[in-house]
Amino acid sequence: MAFNCILDQGYTLGCSSIGGVEKVWIGTWSSDSEYSFDIDNVITGVTSGATVYLMETDIEIAGLTQTGQFSRENGTVFYESTLSIKFMELTAEVRNLAVAIGRAPLFAVIKSNAGAYYVCGLETAGRATTGELSLGVALGDMNGASFEITWKSANGVYLMEEAVLGTDITVGS
Repeated sequence: MAFNCILDQGYTLGCSSIGGVEKVWIGTWSSDSEYSFDIDNVITGVTSGATVYLMETDIEIAGLTQTGQFSRENGTVFYESTLSIKFMELTAEVRNLAVAIGRAPLFAVIKSNAGAYYVCGLETAGRATTGELSLGVALGDMNGASFEITWKSANGVYLMEEAVLGTDITVGS
């Protein structure tokens, strides 16, 4: 992917939005995936046979953060994108999912509460960077698992057209 070092547009303040993540789909990353883009670098198609699985979340349970890593000393720029997600109730299914997430190279599709779709893992596989399975101590403590999955890439996360999910990217059951 070519890098653009030219600033050729401004920013117009739009309407207020809403934060947070509505839905998360996670799948096994493949270097064979090829993406097509529109003029604004929004993903319009994928040729790969990629499959993702819905990770149901409640409101304010998952989040996505992207941090720019800029080194003038080294002349490098990359982005670190981190998905945080929780799974409630520590069952055998959650335990097995936690083991797989901890070991697998991952990509993710994320739908924001504002309705936009994002793809993590376009350029590189994501890996679990923190994870905790816990029954808690007090009655009000979380019983379940929490994870952070991190991707490091030259261009960070991309927006994706909604129609790509379920057509070019298969949603498994």
